[in-house]
Amino acid sequence: MSWLWASFRMFFHNRLTFLVNYWLDLIETGRSDKHLKKSFAMNLQKILYLFCFGFGFVYCAQVASAEVSQHKYNVYVSGLKVGELDYAVNTKGSAYSIRALMRSTGIVGAFKKYRYEGLAMGRTNKGNFFPQKYAENSDTGNRKSNKEMVYKNGIPRLTQSEDRKDHWLDPKTQKNTADPLSAIYGLLSDQPLENPCTQNITVYDGARRYSIKLVSSQIDGTEMSCQGIFTRLGGYSEKELSQGIEFPFELKFSKQDNVFRIDRFVMSTLLGRASFVRQ
Repeated sequence: MSWLWASFRMFFHNRLTFLVNYWLDLIETGRSDKHLKKSFAMNLQKILYLFCFGFGFVYCAQVASAEVSQHKYNVYVSGLKVGELDYAVNTKGSAYSIRALMRSTGIVGAFKKYRYEGLAMGRTNKGNFFPQKYAENSDTGNRKSNKEMVYKNGIPRLTQSEDRKDHWLDPKTQKNTADPLSAIYGLLSDQPLENPCTQNITVYDGARRYSIKLVSSQIDGTEMSCQGIFTRLGGYSEKELSQGIEFPFELKFSKQDNVFRIDRFVMSTLLGRASFVRQ
């Protein structure tokens, strides 16, 4: 089983794509999965109320009063299930909030528990994201870390527990960038029937800057596939850049009523084909 754990470890640490960067570092919560599932929406609501002190009660009242939509994905690498992703989204008007939880499962989870929790809040305008706060906590088994970015005039103010590396980018230089969860939310959202797959999002995670761009779409009856490119823009080490700068990915949708709804996200990694399959 050593090869399996080594592959899983590499998949979670090589950071070849934005999903590897932010959803595959998992946080150990010390709670049972059953309890997590039951309390997921409740915990989101509680955190929103706590954040009201930072954002103002008018904004929080708008978001907290909205209904929570739940999303769940199974994660596979080369056909082997390695984890699960749960996230909840609150939207009302232009305001949104997202809470994400990812954890290892199955054979991999039996050997090592990886968990990640993240939360993002902000507003949208004409398809663009204007985050107001992003927070994450992660436990990779060997390293625990937390990070928070609060945005003022589009500039993230960063606090984190992890020591910064020389090649990481200064947050003061990253004005008008989206946070990782906001970018993922935009990417996995429903697509319109006309002119779909036009997202082009520049993201800063507190260290690295990258872009997520959908470049083409193909519709076949009730099915649609969108091709995209993940591009590393800055803040990466020489070793990371030597592994590649641009990485293709594919989103697959099916038509539901008057929108296309995502079924799966597919990407290629050094370990093989990785897929996020919606339940």
